[in-house]
Amino acid sequence: MATRSRNPFRSGLPYSPSHGTNVMLGGLFNLVKSFLFDRQYFWHFAGLLAVGELVLGTLIIQNVPYTKIDWPAYMQQVGMFLGGERDYSRIEGETGPLVYPALHLYIYSAFHRFLPSPDSIRPAQYVFLIFYIVTFLLVATIYYLAGRPSKPNAIRRHYPQALLIPLALSKRAHSIFLLRLFNDPIAMLFFYAAVVVMMSGKTKSAWRIGVALFSLALGVKMNILLFVPGLLVLLFQYRGIYGLLEGAVSVAAIQALLAAPFLSLANPHLTKAYITSAFDLSRQFLYEWTVNWRFVAEKTFLSRERAVLLLAGHFSIILLFAFFKWSPVPGGTIAVLQYGFNKFAVAPLKASSLPSSHIPLVLFTANLIGMTFARSLHYQFHSWYFHQLPFLLYSGGAWGSPILGIALWASIEWAWATFPSTVYSSAALLISHIVILTGLFFSSPSAQANKVEVKKATIEKKVQ
Repeated sequence: MATRSRNPFRSGLPYSPSHGTNVMLGGLFNLVKSFLFDRQYFWHFAGLLAVGELVLGTLIIQNVPYTKIDWPAYMQQVGMFLGGERDYSRIEGETGPLVYPALHLYIYSAFHRFLPSPDSIRPAQYVFLIFYIVTFLLVATIYYLAGRPSKPNAIRRHYPQALLIPLALSKRAHSIFLLRLFNDPIAMLFFYAAVVVMMSGKTKSAWRIGVALFSLALGVKMNILLFVPGLLVLLFQYRGIYGLLEGAVSVAAIQALLAAPFLSLANPHLTKAYITSAFDLSRQFLYEWTVNWRFVAEKTFLSRERAVLLLAGHFSIILLFAFFKWSPVPGGTIAVLQYGFNKFAVAPLKASSLPSSHIPLVLFTANLIGMTFARSLHYQFHSWYFHQLPFLLYSGGAWGSPILGIALWASIEWAWATFPSTVYSSAALLISHIVILTGLFFSSPSAQANKVEVKKATIEKKVQ
């Protein structure tokens, strides 16, 4: 005969109010935990964050004064272009000559034409608020797709929606988008759209569209070049030699089309002026604006020897990751290269043999390497990797420690929020970058999970 549960009120047992409170708090804790970490609630949480960001962005625009930095110069440069000037070396504004590719000029020309006047900042700020929200949703999509299993029954590493919280906490990010109207966020919007397309399909068409969007991002600002080493690796892995060459030609062709009004076979000076202005890799940076190298003397900062050393370091670390981390399959990079060069038209790896997080992890890591070895970082460059940091920290950059991850993120945000930069803020930024890269290289949990997934797939194939 089943025993009946004892009712404390009927049995005479003392009733404890704390018991009911503990049960309620426990249930609330589990609910919050599920809302922050369970995949089924990912878009519920992301949607709430997006709405919150929309409200916060509106309040910022209405209550915080716009910061006059580059917008007047953009409008002056656009005015010269719309006035018929096609010599890139002669297009300039109050902050100096035009140093951005052609798509930047076209986008800000649209602002110039459709705003009530070039000085109408408020409508432009609301357009940038739209850019901000769209960028957030694209990044959220990348995090969501990264947690998708690459094949049925494969090991999955969920990137929880809690990782999106830091994206709503950055004062610097809100300032760059909403108060300064720089072109960096526009370039990154195109880039994140490219990543989403590449991750969504992993077909030839998806890669072609993704590469086209990548080239559009490059057409806004050349910082997108920092992602190129990662893109080349991915094109080789997913498309093979022919696909890699097709992608390179596609990027070059789109750049040529965008620059067509400024290129001339009859007048080589115009072509040279465009290339050397829009893609000037030798441009010297001002020491007073550096965020990452304040702890070195100005003479050292400006020296050619330091520039060469940083370039060598950048190249070396890219090679280390390319050979030892970016081919998480049995046999590693050597096996991938051998297969790829034996069959030019065939991809060395099947999309299902690589984890869903592989595409953003390779691209984001390549970018972080480039930023770590950059000759100088200015404050608006924060937008180049801000949305990627939680992803990289969770992928191994925090060495598997949530506390270290929070500390690294806070250290980086503090460094970017410190104005002007100091010896300590610059050192903290560089050290944080190095710690993240070292964690990604040596102790990435996602990399280990990825290898298990690939080995499991290989074993299943052999059994079949």
